[in-house]
Amino acid sequence: GWFRSIAKSHVVVDTDRVHEVRPHSVVSSSGTEHEVDVIVWATGFDVVRFLVPIQITGRGGASLHDVWDGDNARAYLGTAIPGFPNFFVLYGPNTQFGHGGSLITVMERQVHYMMTALQHMFRDNIAAVEVKAAVHDQYNDRIDEAHEHMVWTHPGMDTYYRNARGRVVVNNPFRMQEFWQMTDQANLDDFITVANSA
Repeated sequence: GWFRSIAKSHVVVDTDRVHEVRPHSVVSSSGTEHEVDVIVWATGFDVVRFLVPIQITGRGGASLHDVWDGDNARAYLGTAIPGFPNFFVLYGPNTQFGHGGSLITVMERQVHYMMTALQHMFRDNIAAVEVKAAVHDQYNDRIDEAHEHMVWTHPGMDTYYRNARGRVVVNNPFRMQEFWQMTDQANLDDFITVANSA
């Protein structure tokens, strides 16, 4: 269905670089402004410095790379970050299953989770969702605690999935079935929500 999707009359394929992202549009380097509902960035990756070299600015002008202190990325379900409303990440921190399972399955689960959040937003006329800091922090505490009992934090193990501090930022410690359940349905109680005023 991909080629049929981009061939639809209301779809525009613009191969110019993105110059600016505005609240309801994207402006290309040629100056063309496209109104959008959802933006998907396909950026590639720097294994422990997620989303480099993109500069992402959140609420209050916060830089995501500053929030993550370079290589210490954390996200709820590897997907949502406090202070960055309506911003979801695929293959974010702690989403790679080094103990079995497919990366494609992980990203499909993240997309499923995001789609359920969007369904809630459209149904309930919500303009913005932002994961609560407490929910985010509790999840990441669980990640770090689980890793303390796994081979990836053993003193003899030193490889790409640990950051400069020794924290595992790449691998997910949960079983695929657990992650599947965690991502089955976005619970808007986990989020700060802002109603659509329009």
